[in-house]
Amino acid sequence: MSQPQLAGHPYQALAASIAKKIDSGELKPGEKLPSVRGLAKEQGVSPMTAQKALTQLADDGYAEVVAGLGYFITQPQPQSQDELDPIQAVHRQIDALQAAIADIAQRVERLEGRSD
Repeated sequence: MSQPQLAGHPYQALAASIAKKIDSGELKPGEKLPSVRGLAKEQGVSPMTAQKALTQLADDGYAEVVAGLGYFITQPQPQSQDELDPIQAVHRQIDALQAAIADIAQRVERLEGRSD
């Protein structure tokens, strides 16, 4: 998950503050986040700022919205091996390309053999 930005707009700071609580384990996956109005009142911000913060958390993978029920903290997604080691990802892509080229070469050889 990408960390929301701290600078800029108040909603970004609010989203970052909530994300930090999620990362620290203070807020747990499956927990319901406050409603837009509840968050606005709790944090002393406008409902628009609270809505943007919740939307930012959802965009960044920290929360999901369930229609009619609100925002819930999501289970953190483990980073893929490609995110952890981009060089390994490139090697896997090269291996896949080499296998594809070898397959194409075999097909061409068979087609050329048939036309003789």
